[in-house]
Amino acid sequence: SAGCRQIQDLEIPCVEVDPCGDAQAAAEGAVLGLHEYNELKQKKKPVVTPQLHGSAESEAWQKGVTYAEGQNLARYLMEAPANYITPIKFAEHIEQKLRSFSNVKVHIRPESWIATQQMGAFLSVAKGSAEPPIFLEIHYLGGANTNDSPLVFVGKG
Repeated sequence: SAGCRQIQDLEIPCVEVDPCGDAQAAAEGAVLGLHEYNELKQKKKPVVTPQLHGSAESEAWQKGVTYAEGQNLARYLMEAPANYITPIKFAEHIEQKLRSFSNVKVHIRPESWIATQQMGAFLSVAKGSAEPPIFLEIHYLGGANTNDSPLVFVGKG
């Protein structure tokens, strides 16, 4: 992570990372270390692409990159100002990120749907904003065993 940040400061576009016996951890460290919220900055740091040195552990490396990119997406959404990532922009951003997965369905529910579901507490909190509320519903349809109970995450974006 620290080494990748140093390379970024030198404005070198690509860095090969030695997996050091744990390619997944090396990938996570490299990708997480290079993350910086600079969407609204005038001077952006150059993009550095970390790559695995060698090819022996490429599957574990890719798994680490995927995990880190997911964490960086959460960091991006968390660090963006609320007037920049409004509820609808948040929902559209997530929908765009998940569009390519055939086993994931995304439903963006408008205020009228929220009202018909009698989600009064949700609506009352949303009245404090000029932006209309959005309820984002994500369905994962790819569990290995269809008899397993579903895994549900509930959160506030």
